Parts: sequence; structure tokens; C-alpha cells
Amino acid sequence: MSSAPVAYRRPMTARPAYDRLLNLALTLSGAGRVGVNTPDLLQRVGYADDEAGKRALMRDLDDLRAVGLRIDNAAGDGEYARYVLQPGDVRLQVEFTAAQRTALSAALATAQGRVTNDARPLPVDVDRVREAVRARCLMRFVYNGTPREVDPYSYQWIPGDVLLVGRDRAADRVKSFSVRRLLDLQIEGPGTADIPADVPRPSLDPVTWLVDEPVTAELHCPGFTDDVVALVGGEISGDTATVPVTNRRIFFTRLIELGSRARLAGPQILRDELRSLLQAAL
Repeated sequence: MSSAPVAYRRPMTARPAYDRLLNLALTLSGAGRVGVNTPDLLQRVGYADDEAGKRALMRDLDDLRAVGLRIDNAAGDGEYARYVLQPGDVRLQVEFTAAQRTALSAALATAQGRVTNDARPLPVDVDRVREAVRARCLMRFVYNGTPREVDPYSYQWIPGDVLLVGRDRAADRVKSFSVRRLLDLQIEGPGTADIPADVPRPSLDPVTWLVDEPVTAELHCPGFTDDVVALVGGEISGDTATVPVTNRRIFFTRLIELGSRARLAGPQILRDELRSLLQAAL
């Protein structure tokens, strides 16, 4: 296999990938059965208005579909693609008006400051890191002044940064690397990394990403345990779900989607934060 670096793409906004996916999902949700056409999606979510931006939109739509959302193209012949988020087992009916959903979206965007310590854009496109991990690509970069060759095992979101976890070939050790400190990043072709068989692949579902300090939520959901597991995961005991929360913004968004199907019983820190979000939105 050729060792020439793969030409990766996506001249996207510096907004973190999880924030862009959330914005895309909220935009489609707010459009209801009418849907949103391609030019409007490019403008509203912040993609480049060119072929690269359209390809990036297609990949993000695929990512949302991969986590269970049903997104259909309802356009007729000769029309721009018009994407509609369909109700289903994973996307439950939101018990808010269109105006309330718009206000809630703004509140969630404002909440970015509560989970990010450093607003500076990352020097590396996170999607390149994510795709390198998924495709098992050898990564070359300069870190702390030293050239590195790394077999990427996983990545995780932390406030203001992303940590790449992988084996440093020179040291023959598994290390963590701050994406903010990667220089001269090169990514080889798919399959060029040496990845042990027992290394888990990173999840596409942003609710599982490590963005915030972990906390365990308790949801009371009699009759709707399957809906809760489908949206936020967790373990069920009777009518109660115990859910590890590492990405609060996504967790709150999905909890709101659950509506009356689930009640956040604790801990109090999550109840207070959710109450503040709802008060700001309503």
C-alpha cells in the first residue's frame, strides 16, 4: 500500500464537530415535515457554499443516520435535495412549539461557554482525526518538538480540546496527545496503522463523547424505558434508568426530546442546569 499521505478534506468552520451535528439536527427538527433544502442547510449550519461544503453536509447527514435518525430526501425531480427528519423510534415527538424550539436552540448554543474552557479554534480539523481513527490510518505529526508516528486507538472530547490516544511507535507506548499541540499533521492511507484487535472503535453517537466531567443521571421513565435507552443509553432497573452523562448539552437535548416520557430525578446539579436552560429558552 502506498505510503503517500491521504489528501483529506473539509475546509469547515472551526466549530467542533459535535456542535455542528447538533445544529444540523436541530435545524432539521425545527423544519418539521417541510424539511430544508441543500442551499438553506449550507447557510444555516455554516458549511462552505461549494462542492466541499456539500460533501461535508452529506457526511454529517450520514453520521446522524448512523446514530438512528431517519432523514429522507423529499425533493421532486429537478429540485434541490430537501431533507426531512422523520419521526421514529429514536426521534421522539418534542413537546415544544416552533418558537420555543428556536429559543431552546439559542440557549443550547449559549451553553457552549459552560463546557468549553478555551474558545480558540483547534489548529487541526477534528474530522481528520476522527476519520483517521475510524479508518485505522497511521498518523505522523510533530509534538513538543519531536516527530511522532502514532497508531491511533481512539479520541475523546474534553473542554476546549480533543485528546488523541494511540501507540507512539518510537517509544512503543500508548500515550495521549492534545490535538491543540499537533503540528504538521499527515495521515496515511486506511489500514496503515497497527491496531490491536481488542481496541474498541469510537462511537459516532455524540451523547457518548467525553466533553464534560462524568456524572450519573437517574431518570424515572415508567413505560418508556426502551425510548430512554434508544436516545441516551444507560442501564434499566424497574422504571428507573441510570445514565452516565459525559456530554451534557447532547444529553439535555435528548432529554427534552423525551418530554413527559422521562423525568430527571437526579443528581441536583443536572436538575439545576436543565432548569436554567429551560428558563432561558422559555
